[in-house]
Amino acid sequence: MTAPALQLTFAASVEAATRREFLIGSVALAALLAGCATGDEQSSGDGTAGDGYPRTIVDDAGESVVIARRPQRVACVANLWDLDTVLSLGVVPVQFGVREGFSEMIGAPDKSWEWHEKALTEIGGTSERISLGDSIDVERIAAGEPDLIIGDDGMADLRSQLEALAPVVQIAAFDWRRNLQMIGDALDRRERADELIAQTEARMSAALDGLDAGGATVGLIAAYDTSTFYGLGHESIPAVDLFQRAGFETVAALSDVATADAPRTEFSAENADILAEADVLVVFDFGSAGIAKTGLFTSLPSVASGRVVVLEQGEVAQGFSTLSPLNLDLCIDVVRRAAELL
Repeated sequence: MTAPALQLTFAASVEAATRREFLIGSVALAALLAGCATGDEQSSGDGTAGDGYPRTIVDDAGESVVIARRPQRVACVANLWDLDTVLSLGVVPVQFGVREGFSEMIGAPDKSWEWHEKALTEIGGTSERISLGDSIDVERIAAGEPDLIIGDDGMADLRSQLEALAPVVQIAAFDWRRNLQMIGDALDRRERADELIAQTEARMSAALDGLDAGGATVGLIAAYDTSTFYGLGHESIPAVDLFQRAGFETVAALSDVATADAPRTEFSAENADILAEADVLVVFDFGSAGIAKTGLFTSLPSVASGRVVVLEQGEVAQGFSTLSPLNLDLCIDVVRRAAELL
């Protein structure tokens, strides 16, 4: 998902104890954990079996993935959930894909989102950036000689080709906790993954402390054009989770049809009235089409009263889609912005 960059001032104690604890702690603990090397060290080592390897993990596609040796050269197919997860664990991938649409928004062909670049700088080391257009460049990935490939379901059609290069792990969309645990297991960093989850949960609680939505109802939707919208109704989606933690209720018409396997539901724009109970409407306007200003949306009480937050395609909307310990601040800011409209 995508949204405009917003600024949020956290209490100094929260920001210092969380952001610094995560980024510096990732590197410091790497020496204590039996995980992959970070920075320039990642490409070194013999990657032999033993010391916990081989090991088998079950990925988000339900595939049992055998990892014979400790990974030394991790490749991320894209700069989405895969890159967030790997960097959160303190590992610099040997290469990662950069979506062309993202680089256009960022304004540099070889740059990723700010939180990625900051983590790469603080951890140390370099990664090859591969422009990711309409298809995955299997040959470029092969040239990087990875010994573990991580990506989301966007690589499903090419999985067999990628598996000829190295073990392939498909991560989950949205579920940052599961991804940290899964990749933590793959990289022998599960202890660090569990610590990160606990730290991030604490950051959420501290940042949302005192923010009482009083049971107000929020309508969370994503749109790519003005003809349809997707209702976000299950807490496995980070936006739903954070708003619920802040004391918001989710529009029943969205949550009643959402499941962990299908956390968002497509609706015609003609069904906008199902959002009528929302006290606040939050729109991830990925197509920047202005759906909240069209048709039945304009007659919704929340929109008519100005209680709507529109997050156009960009850094914050994408950050909320790929919530991780690296970009939590952006996501919290959206929740606060919505709460201020009540």
